Amino acid sequence: MNRNRKKILFLCSWYPSEISPTNGNFVQKHAESVQLNNDVIVLSIFSSIIHNEIRLEENDNQGIREIIVYYPKRTILSIPNYFLHYKAFRLGFEKAEKHIGKIDLVHLNVIFPLGIWALWLKWFQNIPYVITEHSTYYNSNSTHEKSKFKIWFAKVILNRSSMTLPVSEDLGRSLKKISSKVSMQYISNVVDAKVFKLKSDKSNKNRTNFIHISTAIEKHKNVSGIIRVFSELYKTRTDFQLHFVSDGDIESLKILVNQLKLDSVITFYPTRSTDEIAEMIASSDALVLFSNYENFPCVIAESLMCGVPVISTNVNGIPEHVNSTNGILVNRGDDEELLRALNDFLDGKFTFNPIDLRNYALKHFSYEEVSLKYNEVYEQVLQNNNIRLNQL
Repeated sequence: MNRNRKKILFLCSWYPSEISPTNGNFVQKHAESVQLNNDVIVLSIFSSIIHNEIRLEENDNQGIREIIVYYPKRTILSIPNYFLHYKAFRLGFEKAEKHIGKIDLVHLNVIFPLGIWALWLKWFQNIPYVITEHSTYYNSNSTHEKSKFKIWFAKVILNRSSMTLPVSEDLGRSLKKISSKVSMQYISNVVDAKVFKLKSDKSNKNRTNFIHISTAIEKHKNVSGIIRVFSELYKTRTDFQLHFVSDGDIESLKILVNQLKLDSVITFYPTRSTDEIAEMIASSDALVLFSNYENFPCVIAESLMCGVPVISTNVNGIPEHVNSTNGILVNRGDDEELLRALNDFLDGKFTFNPIDLRNYALKHFSYEEVSLKYNEVYEQVLQNNNIRLNQL
């Protein structure tokens, strides 16, 4: 192995698993980008009602060993069995070290709940940790009911991190309110430019193809609002199609679409592979989001990488990358403004250069650029940690 390649443990609270195959797939992509300059091993732990005992699963993903540990979901007086959680962690960590050797640094992905083990490794094995946070839980305008325990837990983990790396500057400001002394640097989500490619010809020239991709969580993504606005659009024109891709519960949305007689212009698609998503975005004319709050959705970065503009609400981390050069921003919850934006786009009042959009994405979201940013952080953290240990 190249001595300059550091051994990084990706400790992941969110990660694709048999429980949720797409949950945290953006964390998986970060691991793939880091692997360009370092040796990465993934460890993730999940409680499961399926398994009666602890079970460890190993996968290989583009040179990265993924260790997923499942433990029985049991409670004692409504308290989760943390002893089983600890056993699952120890089993997974020992397997990780056996495979990759001594870990140089822990990269914690999403503070809750696995942050406790990043802290444990720092205390008992002197392994520093950095954090990448993705959760909208901490955003000031999110609808999550804030748990005092989770906020306290986040503060403890943040305070003891060597560096925290939110995926948007807006999320960073929210985390600073929890821990004012935390060291912070913003590093965005990442996109594989070899998969998400420009496509010169668009399918169905007679219609403009819009695409929406999300988990379809209503309070977060405002998906019924999208359908309402497209219903109004359909009253005056039919020169469009909306492709709605989701791994969430969309049955109520299908009923709404049927009631509004929109079946001819709105089509639903279940979970799709990364390659299929890339193909669908590249074949579209614009991505449409109407979220009430966000950090910076990976699908926006993917859309720009394909040279496809974005129509979105102007919330949280989105305007950090979306502006008049690559999209249209509307106010949160403003149906009339979204309707006007869609009409203007269909009427050709906005034009975007696909090559310019892709070049921006390559500069900000490519595996190579994000990997270099992470590597610089790792080297700084490890250098500071060595200085600290030599002073003890």
